[in-house]
Order: sequence, then structure tokens, then C-alpha cells
Amino acid sequence: MAGEEFTLAKVFRDAKKHREIAGIITRYLQNRDDIRDMALDGLDLSGSKSILDLGCGFGFFTEALKGRVHAGAKITGIDRYPEYEWFYFQSCERAGLNADFRSNGIDHVRELDDNAYDLILCSYALYFFPEVIKDIARILKKDGVFVAITHASPHMPEFTSYVRSILKKNGLIITIDLPYETLINRFSDINGAEMLQANFNGVMSKDYKAKLSFGVDDHKDLVEYFNFKHSFFIPEIIDPDDELHHKVSSGIKEGLIKSKGLEITKNDVIFVCTGPH
Repeated sequence: MAGEEFTLAKVFRDAKKHREIAGIITRYLQNRDDIRDMALDGLDLSGSKSILDLGCGFGFFTEALKGRVHAGAKITGIDRYPEYEWFYFQSCERAGLNADFRSNGIDHVRELDDNAYDLILCSYALYFFPEVIKDIARILKKDGVFVAITHASPHMPEFTSYVRSILKKNGLIITIDLPYETLINRFSDINGAEMLQANFNGVMSKDYKAKLSFGVDDHKDLVEYFNFKHSFFIPEIIDPDDELHHKVSSGIKEGLIKSKGLEITKNDVIFVCTGPH
């Protein structure tokens, strides 16, 4: 993983706080359909016994497998932070799955045997490590399935413009991509299919359209979201010891109250891959 992407991933070390932020996203998401159910619908996974969840986090994607896979299935979750282990096992228990957890990061994938897994999952993480797609194809069985969920680009463009305008008011004009834009563009709906087709014979995509809708009284949650991910929106070229991100937080609150709300486009895409080369 490149240095900048590694820095961005550090915000997820605080698993408890990350879970709170995930709750904020869920509360304000206007599309009530579960994207993980949508990703798995139509797939016959009843024979899937060996399963891998890359960047598993809390295990939300794993939990969506309940009743869909073989009764004797064994799933392994991989995440770079051991802080997620307890949460992951709780999700696996709710799904009725035997589980293992590895916190040695994505490099562990390169050590796995060829043709080892019936099903591989990855949600909102592949942009951190798109270079392992070839290894995902290598360890997937010839009749296996790889399902990836990622963000569509541009992602949250209204919020991006919002943050840029506040930065400008504070004397900083950003002409380059914000850090999260650079990250998402490593693997998104724009280039994801092409990258996957280099390693899989079958690549199908599904679009997931959604918006976050914050009302005038929701500034606390919107600011909390920004504060958790401020490193995604403020480039590293800015001295991390300055108070700029606090000024942006205040600007977000004031702007939301003034505009009486904010709708943020948060579209995603699902890739279902078969026939690994």
C-alpha cells in the first residue's frame, strides 16, 4: 500500500468510533435497500464452503451470508487491525458461520494457496489494495465467485465542493484532488471493470444509487463524520498541527444551518466476478 493510502487507513484503527460513524451513514442514507443483500441476490452460494472476507472490518458483508452458504462453511476475515476481531466474530455468530480472523493485513493473501476459496468478498476496501486483484483470482477456485463493493466516482461531490469552499474562505485554494478522491480513483466504477477483466472471464456490475440527507438540525452528526475523516478531505501538504480542520468543522455547521440542509450523492457499484484466469 502506498504511503498516503496507509495514512488514510489509520483512521479505521478506532473500531468503536468507526462503528459510530457507520451508524451515522446508515441513519441518513435515503436508499433503505441493503447493498450487501443486493450484491448477493441471484447468486447460488449453497455450495460455498471456503470463504474469505478481505478488509472485513465489523463483518457486515459476512453477516449477509446467513442462510445463503453451505451449512458447514468456514469463513476467514482479514483486516489490518486486530481491534475488529471481537466485532467480526459477533457478526459470524449471528450468521451461524464458523470463523477465523487474521490481522496480518492484505499481504497475507499473497501467502494463500491457489484455488483455495469458493467465495471471496470485499466491501469498501479494494481501493486500498487493488494490486492484489491478481492474487484474488489466483486463490479463487475455477468455479468460485468474487464479489466486490466499492464507491462510484465522483463520490459525495456536493460534500467535496462544500469542503473546498470552506477551505477557500480560510485562504486555501486546493487545485489537486482531495486525498479521498485520489484513493477512490484507484478502484471505482470508472476503472474497476477493466481492472477485474484482466483477471476474470466474467465481470458483471450493478449500480447502487443513494444519497445522504442532512437536515438543518443534523449539523452535529455531519461535523462528527467530517472530524473522523478529516484526513480524507484535507491534503497532507497542510501542517497537521494547525487548526484548519477545526475551522472547517465550524464552517460545515454554519453552512448547514444557513442552507437549511445538505443532500450528498453517495453512489456505489457492485462487481460480481467469475472464471478467474
